Amino acid sequence: MHIHILGICGTFMGSLAVLAKESGHRVTGSDFNCYPPISDQLDEMGIDVIPNYDVDQLSLSPDLIVIGNVMTRGTEIIEYILNNGLTYTSGPEWLGKNILSDRKVISVAGTHGKTTTSSIIASALKEMGEDAGYLIGGVPINFEASASLGTSPYFVIEADEYDTAFFDKRSKFIHYPAQTLVINNLEFDHADIFQDLDQIKWHFHQLIRSLPSKTKVRVPFHDENVSDLLSMGNWSSTKSFGVNNDADYSLISGDNKFQIKEGDILHGDLSPKLFGKHNLMNIISAFSAIRSLGFESQKIIEAINQFNGVKRRLQRLHQFKNHKVFDDFAHHPTAIKFGINALKEMFPNEKLCVIAELASNTMRKGTLKNEVVNSFSDADYALITLSEDFEWDVEDAFRSNDGVHIIKSSQDLESTLGSIDTEDVNFLIMTNKSSLPFINALERRIIHHD
Repeated sequence: MHIHILGICGTFMGSLAVLAKESGHRVTGSDFNCYPPISDQLDEMGIDVIPNYDVDQLSLSPDLIVIGNVMTRGTEIIEYILNNGLTYTSGPEWLGKNILSDRKVISVAGTHGKTTTSSIIASALKEMGEDAGYLIGGVPINFEASASLGTSPYFVIEADEYDTAFFDKRSKFIHYPAQTLVINNLEFDHADIFQDLDQIKWHFHQLIRSLPSKTKVRVPFHDENVSDLLSMGNWSSTKSFGVNNDADYSLISGDNKFQIKEGDILHGDLSPKLFGKHNLMNIISAFSAIRSLGFESQKIIEAINQFNGVKRRLQRLHQFKNHKVFDDFAHHPTAIKFGINALKEMFPNEKLCVIAELASNTMRKGTLKNEVVNSFSDADYALITLSEDFEWDVEDAFRSNDGVHIIKSSQDLESTLGSIDTEDVNFLIMTNKSSLPFINALERRIIHHD
């Protein structure tokens, strides 16, 4: 079958393309602004990408068109597909019916930590000898791609709450039949499609009420928003996870070492390579999910110890002279704060300069503007670049913070970098787009001028 994917360079759709190609289909697609790591893996798979949405690409006569949620009514190619009765579907629906229907699915949902948690699970299963399939919104460092069919019964999926397509406004995760469901946390996000947190809870409730009673649900201990969600109705076996508390699964921190408490039993020798308090939650979340599959606790711990992280999730890129450079995909105020705090705790005697591109829909709308301003409070310097269509006055919001600089051009970025004291300064690049322009600016201005 020839499958043509509209919006193929999105993280999810690019991963879907990999799975379709591995399943034996001919895969093509189209999109604008294709950048690593998705562009790299599409190239490696031999998947042709057309850099536009012109109607003439349909002369390829695909058997099925998979339409990403970037596509809207009124777009010429969408109107052509509808008017001519061409066969189409959404990415999540195709995935659920063609890949997940006969697998043991571990679904990881929530506002933060989905990518890291699902990566830990997939990596640990691999370490324990299970060639699990996976589709993850990032690329684990010890994996070659963001998706793989695998050969074992297990399939790990990052379960996004974003809407499915213009013709299906349900959240993507409603299409994934979960044997184990992890909900890491719940906060307001995606202001372009959700009005408020209550609306997000409603969509999660639709997921919960669709689960078979045999599904095992894993949730954070005493999380108010998740508790509210479960109070709306929950018919599945549910256990909690947390850090230094009385959860069913709790990660206990000591003097530079960790144990996992499971009921009254303590399991030791956990020495993760990840850092930051938020990653401790991701680790215990992943442990609880894998444990639900029946694997021995100590074997899970040993497997988690081998996990090396995820590309663009506090990934250490370079060390230029005395500067360490980290790359992070964070695009929500809470995630920004998590990343900054993690690096300040790891390197307490060194300054931190954050270069952040506020480009997500939630950022542009200003729905969480107060939280955005506060999220940078622990950084020594913050250089904030803006997209063109911001709906709030960012300069005014940050006016009282002397360490924040609003960047309006690449030249502005380099001149600002040259004006601050960069001795003993580490750099954290935060963007949900390509980080390469910022890395290049750092190299030109800082490295060559120190």
